[in-house]
Amino acid sequence: MPPREWRRFPAATILISPTRYAHLPGACAHLTEELVKAPRWGWIPDPPPGLWDRLSSGYPATATEGNTARQAIRRCEECQSAMP
Repeated sequence: MPPREWRRFPAATILISPTRYAHLPGACAHLTEELVKAPRWGWIPDPPPGLWDRLSSGYPATATEGNTARQAIRRCEECQSAMP
């Protein structure tokens, strides 16, 4: 199933959930754009190259927009498998 197109977030945006998971817009079936709102969520609209791959508890990704206190320490497996 191809990723669904989202309107508010560019495809490369890293979305950071309250449970510290990183997601990609439209890459997983359990997340819809309507759910991603501050202050529950944070996001990085223009992440540095390679951030998604480096993301871990030792290298967390910190939101730059939305709830900027959010940090992701793990990747959503469904989003990871949707990566080209």
